[in-house]
Amino acid sequence: MVAELLLIPAWILAIVALLFVAVTLFLVASARKLLENTVLGLIALLVINLLGKSVGFTIGINFVSIAVTAILGLAGVGLLILLHIAGIKP
Repeated sequence: MVAELLLIPAWILAIVALLFVAVTLFLVASARKLLENTVLGLIALLVINLLGKSVGFTIGINFVSIAVTAILGLAGVGLLILLHIAGIKP
């Protein structure tokens, strides 16, 4: 009788397994999206610096600008441009 109480029903194990798979897929999709944003943002940052060098408009590449670009992607590059125009340099 005690041994029967210690056994976990199969349907509970199935639910736990499905939740584990769902969380794993969500984390992989989130990591992929973050990686895509990071790559696109860094490419945009480099292109802006290469093209802006001729007119004196460059954004410093440092930890803060890379972190903002990595997290926000192209929106982060837009934010860095607006901050640079406003005279605030990270």
